[in-house]
Amino acid sequence: MSVAVQKTEPLRTETLPPGLPTKLKRPEEKAIRSFKPWMIGADTIGTLLDNGWSLGICCRSCPRTIEMKPEAIEEKFGAYRGLRLIDLLPKLTCGQDRGCGSTDMVLFPWKEPASAAKPKPGKPQSGDLF
Repeated sequence: MSVAVQKTEPLRTETLPPGLPTKLKRPEEKAIRSFKPWMIGADTIGTLLDNGWSLGICCRSCPRTIEMKPEAIEEKFGAYRGLRLIDLLPKLTCGQDRGCGSTDMVLFPWKEPASAAKPKPGKPQSGDLF
């Protein structure tokens, strides 16, 4: 008989550079399975950097999800600002150290949503009225 070994660690999104906080959650499996490369559009590395976007990367073969922050994008791909994300996709692999080694990846531009909290209005000073 064979024994299957399963990773028991909770699913969480890794970040590049490591250790930075993230709010990115892995999309539903239906969205990951239905992803087609043309859905990325004409976005380039320069588009990500100019807009301050991160890059969300998901493996279709395992539950690994990565958020590549703009600093990591600049460091790794900054010299390739004209590289389209659709051309980057075939070069990505789910790393052997933490992932499964698959080349079947999904990627998408990602920007952390703005805080829903509204600033509290302060009591106006008499000089602030006009």
